[in-house]
Amino acid sequence: MAEEGFPFSRDSKDYQQGIALMRKVLGDSDAKHVEGLLDHPLFGDYIGWMFSKTWGALYARTELSVRERSLVLMGTDMALGREGPLKDHIRGALFGGLSPEQVMEALFQAGIYVGVPSLPMAMRVMGEVLAERDQKQSVAAARPHTTERMKMDDLGVRLGPINHVAMAVKDWKSAAQGYASMMGLKTWRIMDISTDMMTQAEYYGEPAEFRWISAFAMQGNTLLELCEPVSGKTVFADFVDQHGDGMQHVGDLSHQNPQELVKQYTSNGVKVGNYCNIGGMIELHYLDTRDQLGGMFLEVVTPATYAQIADMGEDFTFE
Repeated sequence: MAEEGFPFSRDSKDYQQGIALMRKVLGDSDAKHVEGLLDHPLFGDYIGWMFSKTWGALYARTELSVRERSLVLMGTDMALGREGPLKDHIRGALFGGLSPEQVMEALFQAGIYVGVPSLPMAMRVMGEVLAERDQKQSVAAARPHTTERMKMDDLGVRLGPINHVAMAVKDWKSAAQGYASMMGLKTWRIMDISTDMMTQAEYYGEPAEFRWISAFAMQGNTLLELCEPVSGKTVFADFVDQHGDGMQHVGDLSHQNPQELVKQYTSNGVKVGNYCNIGGMIELHYLDTRDQLGGMFLEVVTPATYAQIADMGEDFTFE
């Protein structure tokens, strides 16, 4: 404790959730920088206390999302000419799912009201953030994925029957209309899936926030799914950006030992594109098997769902 009135503990709930959030939004390097400041003999506890009350307690309030708080603070940063915080809050807005165009529009809106001279500074900072992001994405693009198939020894693990087929699409309703017209699949179960309902969410091993809409219909014993990416980093967004609409993954949703399946695949070089733990009850693994299977992902679900439409969501029926 620095002095009376400034209690601080690294074990406190506020600090722990604050440092976890910073690590998700800004990355390991920023989190480690804060952790290093806490060791300073004079002001370490003061920094810790302020950090716990802002990134911890304040950001934990549910009335506003990280994206909405970032938008508010971007305007404040521009008004006060604070480049460093502006960079962090732009990163927070992008992390929350806003596109660069939407962030730029928000900066322009704020600049008109707080003073047009703030815009050059904001645009320069925005350019730096995007350059850093592009560099990270270039590194991510260097992950093992080639046009040649990887040879793999027989793992002795069998996937089982394919009872699930999923397409990545730009617009689920437009795509579903085609299935309704050509295949008679007029009723679809719609689910809005986001990290708000997850206890853990990752994109290639890194914490991530994202959202997509799934539309489900049964064709015989096969569960069809249309995945429309909405925001954040998902393998569905990657597919649509690169290829447009098309078949993105298949799966055996009734496999009796899904965790062993994932373990065997990943221990032999298969990457997990997206991982989702929904409420501590359901785990989704989207395995990047493009190198092994020539362009396709595999979905593995724990526990087994037997390729049934979930009870959650709402039905949409085409007339």
